[in-house]
Amino acid sequence: MTDPEFQVFDRKALRKAKRRALLREAGWQFTDKGYAGTSLNSVAKALNLTKAGLYHYVDTKEQLLYLCYSDAIDSAEKIMTEAENVNGNALEKLSYYVRRHLAPFGRPGGFHVILSEFFALSEEHHEELRTRAREIDHRMVRLLETGIAEGSIQTKNAQMSVYAMQGALNWIPRWFSPDGEESIEEIADDFLDLFVTGLKSQESPL
Repeated sequence: MTDPEFQVFDRKALRKAKRRALLREAGWQFTDKGYAGTSLNSVAKALNLTKAGLYHYVDTKEQLLYLCYSDAIDSAEKIMTEAENVNGNALEKLSYYVRRHLAPFGRPGGFHVILSEFFALSEEHHEELRTRAREIDHRMVRLLETGIAEGSIQTKNAQMSVYAMQGALNWIPRWFSPDGEESIEEIADDFLDLFVTGLKSQESPL
């Protein structure tokens, strides 16, 4: 087994770290300046890379935007799987998903790019990501429906509840700042109080 102290010399680990830095910076710029206001040059400059160096990772700005979204969906899929395997009722699983989904925003390398830039994607990339995002929504709907059946969640429309929650979650990168008055953990508490507590049935112990 490789000693963790020497991982910095591992080429795959180093490339992964550079890719993370690239997506973090690109995601921040796409959110802050929009797709039109962001360029490969501006991303490369922020990372002290030449444009030629950036081309080792991406060929176009659209591809970079796609990678930002794809990376965020990768994370959401992983967290949803973790939530589904939590030992607890559906409401507890849902709470886990929300907290884990928001946690990266408060750390360096957290996801920043927001869905308002989706229009800039190619038709192929747009359809691929929309299909994956819809599957996450379907899994969350099934989670709420399980909660309704077991009595831990009350809502008349599971799908509409999911759309409202996911919309609010996906918009947080637009206004959240690590330097703001509330930490991401406090915002998660507020979010859960607003959405998840509202879904809680009177019989649920959570």
